Amino acid sequence: MASIAPVLGTRTAFAAPFSRGLINPPTEPMRFSRVLRRGLGDGREITIARSFSVHFAPAQEGFDLAGRQAEVEVDLPEQLAAFAELERARDDSAMFPISLDPFGQIAVSRAPAPMSAQVEAAVAQALAAIDRQGHAPGDRERLRQFALAVHNGGGAITAHMPVDLFAPAGGQQEFRQTLALEDGMAGEVRTLFDGETDAETGLMQTAWREIVTEVEGDRRTSREEWTLGLA
Repeated sequence: MASIAPVLGTRTAFAAPFSRGLINPPTEPMRFSRVLRRGLGDGREITIARSFSVHFAPAQEGFDLAGRQAEVEVDLPEQLAAFAELERARDDSAMFPISLDPFGQIAVSRAPAPMSAQVEAAVAQALAAIDRQGHAPGDRERLRQFALAVHNGGGAITAHMPVDLFAPAGGQQEFRQTLALEDGMAGEVRTLFDGETDAETGLMQTAWREIVTEVEGDRRTSREEWTLGLA
């Protein structure tokens, strides 16, 4: 698959009407979970699931959501075993605190740290294992992109959570972005987002986002799922 870094793009949004009230978070501890699923393009899928112990506290301009990672589960292909161990050891607690406005919209969240030398070494080890197993060049490149995307993507998801993740507006939102690529190829990225809220607190109970990238007939899908409830 060609590089999909766009040199030109347009973006169209189809969003649900704004319908949102003030949130009323509970004082009790809560559990926030995030599951990332990515297709490899050959029918296989990887899954990385993390859960966090969180709690809300009133702040000057809304609420602060503090938390720490509680559990992590990783399901990756055998070729990425070393990388999987790094993912299991990675702690995403640095994404907290997250500042929310009175309507539950994300105001401030912490950006992830850049990829470390340890992660780069794990990717190199994974690629060496792929080479030893005699994969075709196209498969090797796909797994290489995947290995980098899993770790970098984990951070990107933290940095680019939907603004209304913790208080979805209700109704499916759709965004489309066309890509004009450096080699003259064309593509499109389609993002769908939806969620359900608790009637008493106004907070998200479940939410999901699906990102579909198509370039010249090559289709890749990733899906994120979130839940929030009392611990």
